[in-house]
Amino acid sequence: MSPSSSTEAPLLLVGAGHANLHLIDQRHRLPMPRVVLLDPGGFWYSGMAGGVLGGQYAPAADRLDPMALAHRRGVEALRGRLTGLDLERHEAQLDDGRRLAVSAVSLNLGSTVIPPPAHPEGPSVWAVKPIPRLVALRRRLERDFAAGKRPRLLVAGGGASGVEVACQLRALADRHGLDPTIRLLTRAPELLPGAPRGAVRWLHRRLVRRRIEVATGLALVGHLPGGVMATPPGQPPGEDNARFFAADHVIHAVGLTPPPVIERLGLPTIAGRGLTVTDCLQSPAASWVFAAGDCAALLEHELPRLGVYGVRQAPVLRNNLAAWWQGEALRPYRPQRRALSILDLGHGQALAIRGGAWWGGRLAWHWKRHLDTRFLAGYRG
Repeated sequence: MSPSSSTEAPLLLVGAGHANLHLIDQRHRLPMPRVVLLDPGGFWYSGMAGGVLGGQYAPAADRLDPMALAHRRGVEALRGRLTGLDLERHEAQLDDGRRLAVSAVSLNLGSTVIPPPAHPEGPSVWAVKPIPRLVALRRRLERDFAAGKRPRLLVAGGGASGVEVACQLRALADRHGLDPTIRLLTRAPELLPGAPRGAVRWLHRRLVRRRIEVATGLALVGHLPGGVMATPPGQPPGEDNARFFAADHVIHAVGLTPPPVIERLGLPTIAGRGLTVTDCLQSPAASWVFAAGDCAALLEHELPRLGVYGVRQAPVLRNNLAAWWQGEALRPYRPQRRALSILDLGHGQALAIRGGAWWGGRLAWHWKRHLDTRFLAGYRG
């Protein structure tokens, strides 16, 4: 269905994740007379966030200014945040009370982590997203290390993010010549669920060398004075199954969810996954609303939260927005069966996994560095 609102109303880009950055960069291939970016602040690239935490990169190296890219590509920029959509009037509602008539919307808001409440006498609580929280954690730890302190660090989550964070915390401490306690806690029976067994064994050997303790089969259930309580998943705390882990800082690297605004749009969602979209990246309840990346939940596929999927969705999103505007048929997005994931383990080491294949060491780290710097350079020119 072609747009029913005025052709003067813009395509509104909400968020500046991988897909919307591509739309900005490819503005010349979009037929809409106006394209507007709702300024989300800086774009932080998740692929290098671990390296920032570990002191490998300066924070500025991981950040792009979407406003500057928009100005270079002829995209209008508007400061504000989306709070809702008026589905009947085709209007976007902003946090300052403004209402903006739109022809179409592209949502690319990423994901966030909402950790359990902190205890007033308990450890400091951090989350891996939004990424500026990791920057704040690095600065806090650097102050502690500079003062000779050795805080007890606990990472909740044994997936890719949790492993990266634990290893980068060790790298940051090593830069300051200190040896704090670092523990990795996961509810799964093993690290990196679904990864090749050989890769997991290789990783465990590295973690032992890095003096990173691993506790599996335990879920964090609450923050307490001086640490956290953990129990086997699904079991209420009791004398026989509850364990206490001392900690000064707890970093939550599990429980990625779409931003809360997704639930306030009046459109179908899939709990914990995001805005429901068809394989054309289009809301089934509003043909003028599109979404991609972590905030979008495909009806037919449940995808891992990896940036590569947003990158691959981007050209499909661009083509379908143009087709929708021109009243042409949309084409489906077909997720790849296997996606490359490379974990930056600090100290010039990385672990690359693609399906059943894996390799670890310096070569994987150099390959990751090449891919990351090439991606960011493409939007800085």
